[in-house]
Amino acid sequence: MRDDKRAIQLKIVNEVAELILSTLDLKKLYDEVLHKIQQKFEYFHLSFWLLDRKTNNLVLTAHAGYEEPKVQIGYRLPVNNGILSWVVQNQKSRLVPNTSLEPDFVKLSPESAKIKSEVASPVKLHEQFIGVLDIESENLAGFDDFDVLVLETIANQFAIAIHNAHLYEEIKSFNSVLNQKVREKTEELRVAHQKILEQKRDLKKENQNLKTIISSHQNYNDTDPVGESKALQSLLNMVDKIAPTNATALIQGESGTGKELIAKRLHERSHRTKKPYVTINCGALQETLLESELFGHEKGSFTGAHVQKIGLAETADGGTLFLDEIGELGAGIQAKILRFLQEGEIYRVGGKKALKIDVRIISATNKDLEKEVKEGHFREDLYYRINTITLRIPPLRKRKEDIPLLVNYFLKNSKYGGMTHKSISTEAMELLQEYDWPGNIRELQNVIERIKILAEGDMIAPDDIRYNIQFPVRTKAHLPDMTSSTLPLEELERTHILRTLDFYKGNKTKAAHALGITIKTLYNKLHKYHPDLVEH
Repeated sequence: MRDDKRAIQLKIVNEVAELILSTLDLKKLYDEVLHKIQQKFEYFHLSFWLLDRKTNNLVLTAHAGYEEPKVQIGYRLPVNNGILSWVVQNQKSRLVPNTSLEPDFVKLSPESAKIKSEVASPVKLHEQFIGVLDIESENLAGFDDFDVLVLETIANQFAIAIHNAHLYEEIKSFNSVLNQKVREKTEELRVAHQKILEQKRDLKKENQNLKTIISSHQNYNDTDPVGESKALQSLLNMVDKIAPTNATALIQGESGTGKELIAKRLHERSHRTKKPYVTINCGALQETLLESELFGHEKGSFTGAHVQKIGLAETADGGTLFLDEIGELGAGIQAKILRFLQEGEIYRVGGKKALKIDVRIISATNKDLEKEVKEGHFREDLYYRINTITLRIPPLRKRKEDIPLLVNYFLKNSKYGGMTHKSISTEAMELLQEYDWPGNIRELQNVIERIKILAEGDMIAPDDIRYNIQFPVRTKAHLPDMTSSTLPLEELERTHILRTLDFYKGNKTKAAHALGITIKTLYNKLHKYHPDLVEH
């Protein structure tokens, strides 16, 4: 019988080991082990207690045996007396053959009177006390030393199981946290990647815009001004003298005189020549758009601002910023440009951080800024900031000796390309030199381009030149006297239209507005009275 018991005990130890390998649920493991032992030996009661170090209590975790449990799961037993307390304090097994003779035996309930013998073993792992495994019997001397050894073996397996379960929970918790972090980082990377793609698209578009702004005049405007007149050479000498400095420059001149060429020369002959040269037309944009283009904006600063935009001032950092048509600036943007010039820093639209910018400012206008200041249209302090040096470009009518050089240059260099080379007769050249060119070099260039396209032969003759250039007096000095009462109505209308056109220097839009008619009506009347004044 004793051998049978030993065989059963060894089998239970083996089964417990298998349970530990297959079960990570500790509560389930405790219950199955205790019930397995109870089924084989029908002990009075088996229990497993975990030590709560914070309260120094033993907490009932699993039990088997009692038909009516003397205490419920979760019952807390203070570690101050009793056999279980002795095991905790001494951290070794305790065998009690006769509980009636044991002063440490504590009766937890009336049922405890049936207990005749008891054995309890500590559950420890690496000298760390975890709990107590306890077996009670209704028989005197119900346990021997081999029972203690078996119970200690099971207790040690419990300790390993608890340790493995804790490791599993830690790994599970770590994996859960890690997976959450991976999901968060994956989402962050996805969002960041999307932003990068959006910024890449915007930067590509912005780069293309900048290329258009910076290099919009590759054919003619990237060259030095053409001419040998004293007026032009005097201007160029002054440009070359101030180019190496950081002084702000204001370029003044009529439309079409080549203000951009002078600005480009100032940049190319300065120490900033390898840095960006950026130009912006101040009259081409509304004030809010101009501010965004010039200073940039932050994402979300206004409707449509989906990404951060770098402004042209920031793009020009280290180089030159050319403000064309600066006389067209509104009052609000004037104040912000003034602050930029004074402090050397900008704020993007919607931005809170000041950005230090090092640029040289060159401005240009066809307006009389001194007059604009007196009339309150332009800030006086900004005016003095931008015109440390003023460069005045003479109109073409003041340097007519440069016209032949310009004509020959335009004949050889077409902005449209693909045209055969043409020469010009002396008579045709004389006609061009006699004309006053209210549109200056730009008008001359357009006229030459038109002649190259329409002229039949390789030699440009006087007949190839437009009528209003051949006979400028027809639209100026020799118009009929409008005070005569004998003039027909049509002659009066024709004379009035031509005088108005002369007053506005050939600008048909302004002339039509002054006459109180539409531009289409004006063109119809010009077709009727003076078809040579109609551009083809």
